[in-house]
Amino acid sequence: MDTTEELGGTYFYHGNANVTKEELFWLILAESLADQLGFSVETAATILAGQPIIPKRVVLGSKVNRTSIASKLARRIFKNAHFPAGIKFETMVMGQARETSKIGAVVGRAVPYIGYAQVIIIVCIAAKQTKSKYNLIARPEHRIAWATF
Repeated sequence: MDTTEELGGTYFYHGNANVTKEELFWLILAESLADQLGFSVETAATILAGQPIIPKRVVLGSKVNRTSIASKLARRIFKNAHFPAGIKFETMVMGQARETSKIGAVVGRAVPYIGYAQVIIIVCIAAKQTKSKYNLIARPEHRIAWATF
């Protein structure tokens, strides 16, 4: 038997016999996600580095008593550098909107969102690969017609 073939109305896929069309789809999706997650170490690192896990002193008017590794490193790298002409960016800190003109603060607070964007890209790539591979293997009446991929 080949790695992918049809047998008695069910499918045979990578050692799994008597696989229904739904099971085939989930097997291919799991395989695609596993392939894509092989390069997502940096994704997890950016998300974790942006989480507020380091205790800090509370300054006047702030309820936030934690900071992230990314924020500490960005502030150390950029020191007291500000955006030109007093430009201020609004950032989110533990659900609170904050305005800042410091480059290090903006960079440090943006790091986890880069990781979230990478997760979305990985899932979209895996979904596209799943659709293509499933439609290549499945019978014509079982194929998926997703317009968004």
